[in-house]
Amino acid sequence: MSTGTTAGPATGPGGIEVRSIEAIPLAERHGRVRDQFTLWFGLNANIFVVVLGGVTVFLGLNLLWASIAIVVGVLVGLTLVGFHAIQGPRLGVPQMIQSRGQFGFYGAVLVLVASIVLDVGFLAAQLVIQADALNLLVSSVSVPVWIAVLAVPVVVLTVFGYDWIHRFQKVMTPVLAVTFVVVLVQALLHGSPGGTAADTAAPSFPTFMAATGLFVVTVVSWAPYVSDYSRYLPPTVNLARTFWAVAAGIAVPTFLCAFLGAYVTSLLPDAESTVAAIGEVAGRWVLPVLALSLIGSDVVNSYTGMLAVASIVSCFRTVRRSVVVRVAGSLAVIAVGTLCALLGYREFVANLENFLSVLLYVLIPWSAINLTDYYLVRRGDYDVPSFFTPAGRYRGFLWPGLVAYVLAVAAQVPFIAQTFYTGPLVERLGGVDVSWIVGGVAGVVFYLLALRLAPTDPAAADRPGSPAR
Repeated sequence: MSTGTTAGPATGPGGIEVRSIEAIPLAERHGRVRDQFTLWFGLNANIFVVVLGGVTVFLGLNLLWASIAIVVGVLVGLTLVGFHAIQGPRLGVPQMIQSRGQFGFYGAVLVLVASIVLDVGFLAAQLVIQADALNLLVSSVSVPVWIAVLAVPVVVLTVFGYDWIHRFQKVMTPVLAVTFVVVLVQALLHGSPGGTAADTAAPSFPTFMAATGLFVVTVVSWAPYVSDYSRYLPPTVNLARTFWAVAAGIAVPTFLCAFLGAYVTSLLPDAESTVAAIGEVAGRWVLPVLALSLIGSDVVNSYTGMLAVASIVSCFRTVRRSVVVRVAGSLAVIAVGTLCALLGYREFVANLENFLSVLLYVLIPWSAINLTDYYLVRRGDYDVPSFFTPAGRYRGFLWPGLVAYVLAVAAQVPFIAQTFYTGPLVERLGGVDVSWIVGGVAGVVFYLLALRLAPTDPAAADRPGSPAR
């Protein structure tokens, strides 16, 4: 197996990507495994992760236990995301298109809608954080105006597509790595946390699980994206190296930035926000870099959202002009994300916590079903052309996947512990929210059980051991 090739993609004027949701032909497969590391490092070395690190302290954890929660949450999330990354080179299609293999050509619309909500929600949250940083730098320009300004480069990079996203992140990765290391050194030299933040006593288990869950969902939230940015890789690349390139690219900057956020929040608990605390510790020079750190992630949210929109459109009409679809879909996703940011920026922290909580409940069951089908049921053997036709092997609705998904989401309800809802079994568990664990296990169990009980499976011919195609 190789680490990559130098074959070139089919591109339009200026290197604009001409593909959208269709399978990438072998002649257009290109790139190297190491590009996955720089992409994911650049996407996770950002102020959003720093802010989430600060949230662990706001939840009541001291610095030691905040750090432990960050490490545990990231490692749990990586076990799922890394395996999703391998699907890209093998199949050459966007991540959520591959979900048609579990839910059906039309049934996958359910998870595609969830993916769009994820993309728009993260885009909106990140635009607010970026605008907050720039408003601290130039207070005469309001947060809403900064939000609108930040949307412009997002549109440009999203329209140009896959290769430009990778190029941008190759430039940003060393810049962001140096920036956050310098800021961390400045924070350490600024002083040590005092009071409860310096304590080493173990927190309550529910609080620890809440903080851990934040980072599980932060990492797992990349699962609907990850194959979108590895699908151009040749199928001959070393899959183990692909897994570790993605895993390291996510883990290293997430550990660094989240610890930085927890540290400065512990150091300056009275600061207006984690962004303001970073500015106080490092100086105003860091604020524009913090804002720029999320541009790549903004673009990825918009790009994957565009693919989900195009996938839904393809259920009802043939998608022929990929560039037009990409541009229209990108503009739609960015417009909605920008509008949500403008409407919700005043209640940012509350909106962010609720959004991430709900996200966890819908993502984990999907990921569990998708990975179970790919690795245990079909073992990576799919009829890729059938992903794109309503009359193919994955036609209509694949009820085993849909029923298992709904049941897995429902199974979490009694275990949810949030400000907006507390399940009936939470008190018996000492107030711990274990719903996301229940959702993952239930997704696997219900899916395998549903496949066994289903009288017929339209995609059964696609399984290992079936007649040759």
